[in-house]
Amino acid sequence: GKGGFAILWRAGRAWPALPDRARSAVMIWFSLLAVVLASASAVGGGIQFPSPDGKWKLCYNSPDEGAKDQRAVIELWKAGGHSVELRRIDRVCDVLWSPDSSRIALTDRYASDMSDVLIYSVADPTSSRSVVKLFPENAIPEAERTGHCYFEAVRWLDAHRVRIKVSGHTDYPPPVYGFEHEYTFDARTGRFRSASKGMRFA
Repeated sequence: GKGGFAILWRAGRAWPALPDRARSAVMIWFSLLAVVLASASAVGGGIQFPSPDGKWKLCYNSPDEGAKDQRAVIELWKAGGHSVELRRIDRVCDVLWSPDSSRIALTDRYASDMSDVLIYSVADPTSSRSVVKLFPENAIPEAERTGHCYFEAVRWLDAHRVRIKVSGHTDYPPPVYGFEHEYTFDARTGRFRSASKGMRFA
């Protein structure tokens, strides 16, 4: 978008007189920016997340100004082929491709107090599996599940197993505390396995 081009344009100007430490920090920041732009390129007003094998692209398209539906459209495109709409979201999302390009873990941050992870298969992109709905009810205390509870895809371990972080804080009853757990979700079986002892903090 225009903001990205403005950042790059400013980066091409002469460096101001900065201390060596400050200049190093700025150079590191631009290096990280280049990595982000390489993995998610802005195209046609949207953002594309290409699969590792280059055969697929997941596209995040913001709504046009004045459009009746102001939700962003998430589409899956096959290289040289057609596209399929996966879902529409109100807020933001994160995208992780499995290493073999067969699955997508999409973290939908659809509310201020909760988020979900949707697992899609490129073999059948019209359906998805909700990690929140599959998560065992007794895996964490009810106070954690009903508080600010965020499910997030952290990384793929292989073609069908993805690490899920469940974190947030309780709301009621007191004392309120923060929590963080990690699980391995198997997209083939729909089962979870604990990957950490879990943490609680004030």
